[in-house]
Amino acid sequence: SIYRDTDAKYMLFVTKKGLVKKTGLKEYIDTKKKTGIGAITLKEGDELAAVTLIKDEPLIIMTNQGNVIKFNSIEVSATSRMTSGVKGIGLNEGDYVVAALPVRNEKDDLAIISTAGTGKRMKQSDILLQKRGGKGLNCFKASSSVGSVAGGQLVNDEDSILIVGNQSSICISAKDIPVMSRIATGNILSKSGKV
Repeated sequence: SIYRDTDAKYMLFVTKKGLVKKTGLKEYIDTKKKTGIGAITLKEGDELAAVTLIKDEPLIIMTNQGNVIKFNSIEVSATSRMTSGVKGIGLNEGDYVVAALPVRNEKDDLAIISTAGTGKRMKQSDILLQKRGGKGLNCFKASSSVGSVAGGQLVNDEDSILIVGNQSSICISAKDIPVMSRIATGNILSKSGKV
């Protein structure tokens, strides 16, 4: 979707283990190889969690256990294609990154969807800007009854969200997802089983 975001300056990569790498978009566009090019060096046991286009806006990273960090992407220096990145978020044992979201509008809410089909929206103002590398804030209390975080998205009332489950999928209006506090687990959005 490069043509939809022509002002983007960088490709941003976030790994499951919380590393963040930013590389100038020109390094990918100007390469003439037909066989593909290397984009990132992954450390053993790590894999990509998210790839996005970014300018210099803040970034939100969310983990499976519900930790969320928001920091300025300017804190991540641009590096060449085959580097591995720097720590974006510190992880608890067994936790991993599920989403990385550039903040293009500070008024957007953060929608959080759990593996059990519950969901909520949080005001972005409840997520304080921090330095990269910290553990962030816990914004969803994972448990056996409500599951863990499947994913998230920055939304406004005009947006719709497609929730894909094991049994079926549902498309709902973002305004139908309740705005709740940081400690709330959310309401049931999908009754069809796990997301």
